[in-house]
Amino acid sequence: MSRNKSVFYLLCTLMALIPTIGVKAQSNISSPYSRYGFGVLDNHAIGASRAMSGVGYAIQSGKQINLKNPASYAAIDTLTFLCDFGVSVTANRMKEGTAEEMRADWSFEYIALQFPVTRWLAATAGVLPFSTVGYNYAGKIPNGSVQQEGEGSINQAFAGLGAYIFDGLTLGVNVNYLFGEIENSSMSAADIDNTNATVFNNTLKISDYRIEIGVQYRGEIDEKNRYALGAVYTPGKRLLGKSYIEGGNYSYATGSTVLFQNDTINLKKGYSLPASYGAGVSYTYDNRLTVGADFTYQSWSKAKYEGAENYFNDYMNVAVGMEFLPRIYSNSFMQSIRYRAGVNVARSYARIKAADNTYNDLWEAGFTVGAGIPMKKNKSIINITFGYQNRRTTPTSLVTENEFKISLGLTFNEMWFYKSRLH
Repeated sequence: MSRNKSVFYLLCTLMALIPTIGVKAQSNISSPYSRYGFGVLDNHAIGASRAMSGVGYAIQSGKQINLKNPASYAAIDTLTFLCDFGVSVTANRMKEGTAEEMRADWSFEYIALQFPVTRWLAATAGVLPFSTVGYNYAGKIPNGSVQQEGEGSINQAFAGLGAYIFDGLTLGVNVNYLFGEIENSSMSAADIDNTNATVFNNTLKISDYRIEIGVQYRGEIDEKNRYALGAVYTPGKRLLGKSYIEGGNYSYATGSTVLFQNDTINLKKGYSLPASYGAGVSYTYDNRLTVGADFTYQSWSKAKYEGAENYFNDYMNVAVGMEFLPRIYSNSFMQSIRYRAGVNVARSYARIKAADNTYNDLWEAGFTVGAGIPMKKNKSIINITFGYQNRRTTPTSLVTENEFKISLGLTFNEMWFYKSRLH
């Protein structure tokens, strides 16, 4: 079988798996903080970027797909086809006071394809999560109790182009299609009534488009030392989709619910997504050491949710990451591995109300370590990442989360357009 046919069959197989991402993405998180807003946001880091704590605004590579900045697509070799897909296993240890709980989940997370169009233009397409919801817990309310449950995800299918404008400068754009469903439900019961409960269910169904614009500039200090600057902008917009709200009285005796509310709401009137801004810088020495730093800001406080602004905090994230390759050309396996690490600190967009009616910020801090392992006699790379993330609220300490995540990905690298002279 020729190489071109092999790539074609792989492409068809992977594209056939895309519909499963939306299903599996619903099972990859267990966090009570995912009940706020649209859930826990994905940082769009795959492959090498994931092991560098999501750094990528100013990173260019012809061997790895970088979804953090569409301007990076132009760096691909004109004969190369890239395909990247990944799975992960997550364990989350949650603690509140003396109570502790551990939950574990897995997911098939993303798929991305990249290929050259011309010498100065490259294209990328794929699917990855935008946000994920997964929680189930009970609590006390005045004179009663409540059970809260939620699941679902918003997914992002995208197609993008990256182009060289002139020496060192590249521009890129992604067109993203957001789709998915998030369901939040609650059941509350009074202490004096063991026959009935009040139930509410709110289902958000998202179907919307948005664009993402990126720019990168790469310069040389000397033969071995290079730097790069990058920036990404995503405009804010009204969110398209529908909200289905049901409320009713549930009978424990009959197991049935009598509805007293059944509404359908157009999201465009009361929901929106914020503008997002990202900027980064990177330094590369001798094509073996790369160090980068990113800053992300999203104006969620101006976004509408349930018809109101100031529902969220503005999101801010700082990440620093590095990749080190001992030798570019080596017969030693250990010296051919790309070693990666990174750290990040972020204030989440979730704005959490405490029992005393004050509001708390949700902070996230963590680190990643990983490796890019080359496949023998092949340019493809196996990407392994171990990540730790801590979530806690301030000034009032509520649930503390310690999340451990192992990610496994494969970057398939094939000489797509190469034709051998030997037959």
